[in-house]
Amino acid sequence: MHIAILAPSHKSFISNFLQNYNQSDLPEGYFGAPFIGTLISELLLRNHTITAITTTVAIDGDYSIKQFVNGNFTWILIPARPRSIAFNGFRLGRILDFYFFEQKKIVEILSIVKPDIVHAHWSYEFAGASIKSGIPHLVTVHDNAYHVLKYFKNLYRFFRLIMSELYLRKVRYASTPSPYMLEYVQKRCMSVKLIPNSVPILFTESEIKSLIDLKTKSLSSPRIIMIFNGWDEHKNGKSALVAFKLLLKRIPQAQLFLYGHGTERNGDAFNDAKRLNLKNVIFNGAISHNYIINAIRDSHILLHSALEESFGVVLIEAMSQGVPTIGGRNSGAVPWVINNDNLCVDVTNPNDMADKMFDLLSDEYFYRRSSILGLINVLERFSSENVVKSYLEYYEEILQKH
Repeated sequence: MHIAILAPSHKSFISNFLQNYNQSDLPEGYFGAPFIGTLISELLLRNHTITAITTTVAIDGDYSIKQFVNGNFTWILIPARPRSIAFNGFRLGRILDFYFFEQKKIVEILSIVKPDIVHAHWSYEFAGASIKSGIPHLVTVHDNAYHVLKYFKNLYRFFRLIMSELYLRKVRYASTPSPYMLEYVQKRCMSVKLIPNSVPILFTESEIKSLIDLKTKSLSSPRIIMIFNGWDEHKNGKSALVAFKLLLKRIPQAQLFLYGHGTERNGDAFNDAKRLNLKNVIFNGAISHNYIINAIRDSHILLHSALEESFGVVLIEAMSQGVPTIGGRNSGAVPWVINNDNLCVDVTNPNDMADKMFDLLSDEYFYRRSSILGLINVLERFSSENVVKSYLEYYEEILQKH
């Protein structure tokens, strides 16, 4: 099958499929959705032909489309207008016309590529282009535009909400990754299936258990990890910093490693930590996904302080490596993903987060059991093999009905 994937894709994971190119020669692409790489990888393993199409910000007025090919994988980058509201030369800000220019280019490419099916992610410009293409398509809805606007009250997000409402009502076949999102999507789309996000299983169960055994020997000097795609109210990082300061009073050797946009040295997270006079925090900023996966593996706990998530891929990335994962009991899909009430807390309460971290780190049995339960949870519910099987079955159903 020839499948076109319309989604954010970035060279940090796309380069894995383009090893005939130097990574430094590849354009940046669109940051923020490394789980798309998991989907592509699993489909390629099954010998499907994949064309991944993304947008990337045009630099110095270069609006030329770029294409990179390796075997049955092709990466195509559509230049997007840099400014969302202000004029881009003689072109409008991209949100003011609902990404009309970018969508037109994507549709033109699809008409040339002629895939059997288009799989678009999110309910915005990629969904719009898939609808306009006339090609059989599936739209996976990863967020609720109303909830996004609640945390990011600006004109850009308001226009995105309008886009989502316009496009979802035209989508015949949709999927969404969690029960938390299901009602929202079902009210708008004709046919909806629950298909969760996935994670590759990188190690055997025995290898992960050996790693857990090693970590239980160093619980007195733990590494706590947090990963952010922006340091903002939604991600609730300030409360997590206060929680870590409380933990340090009980475990002075603990370290907190921060990754993602906003966590670079002298960034927003750094300034908040400085105001708290907080020690033992390592600021890493945005780095490659492969590096983050290794950093998770070396950690004792993943602390996920977000107030709301439609899924939370980092949760399954941590659990797949035997890392106990603490998240919000009222944070959207988070408790459903973690699937362990003992690790769900009130993330608006720093004391609650600190107490749960201390409980794990002061009780070897609790730590080991939580690690194993998390691993089993991922193996049974979120392995890339099982999730891609569900997608392929849905593709076949869509093609048969088209």
